[in-house]
Amino acid sequence: MTKSQPKKETSTDEPFIQIVPTGEKVELAKQPTLVIGFPGPGLVGMIAAGRMIESLDMKLIAAIRSPLIPPVTPFFGGVLRLPIRIHASKEGELLAVISEVPLPMETIFFVATRVLDWATAKGVKKVVCLEGVAVQKRTETPEVFGAAEPHLLVELEKYAVPRLQKGLVAGIAGAILNECLIRHLDGYCLLVTATAENPDPEAAASMLSTVNRFLDVDVSIQPLINNRSIIQAQLNDLAKEARTQEQASQEHGYRPLPFYV
Repeated sequence: MTKSQPKKETSTDEPFIQIVPTGEKVELAKQPTLVIGFPGPGLVGMIAAGRMIESLDMKLIAAIRSPLIPPVTPFFGGVLRLPIRIHASKEGELLAVISEVPLPMETIFFVATRVLDWATAKGVKKVVCLEGVAVQKRTETPEVFGAAEPHLLVELEKYAVPRLQKGLVAGIAGAILNECLIRHLDGYCLLVTATAENPDPEAAASMLSTVNRFLDVDVSIQPLINNRSIIQAQLNDLAKEARTQEQASQEHGYRPLPFYV
């Protein structure tokens, strides 16, 4: 009598993450560019991506659904919004992923890989992460820097974006850039000096001035300057939550390195 073989494991540790279309129809370009804006230092990435979406009237084409996402629903002006959304420009040349909730550390890898799975299926070859660099006291005009693979730095320099010599990109932007390196996508990180403690609309405005050149778009930045106090008041609670998640990441050993120009 032969011994029965042990049953093969068929379960997977891959968590449930679904990208759900909204029904809004936009014909995408053959190789659209993907912009990433998640909460981070000064909430710069989120604020900049939000202003881009609003200014360019980008359409909501999908949302991310997962038990990994904190069970909260943001609203502004009484209007409910999905916490993590994907928008597309009317011409289909630009995609933007924006999150209005900070992600717990243990979810970041899975969300990053799922977003890039979806994006590459749509033909994306170029990914631009918008991030803040936390400083205790920044200059009056926040400075924007760039980081990319060696063969891509020429493009940053072409648009007068100075490179950072050394530093560390953490969180969702770091996870996405790692995946870009592995998947041979053109991954860029634009970083702007931002206040460490509070939402920084002025830093987001400086970021968008660079984005306008780098991506050849025309995002109006004046509302960020004119409504700075209102934006800060609206986003203070989210900034506190983002700092909590940053502290949690540091407990896992992800401590920011000094940035060198």
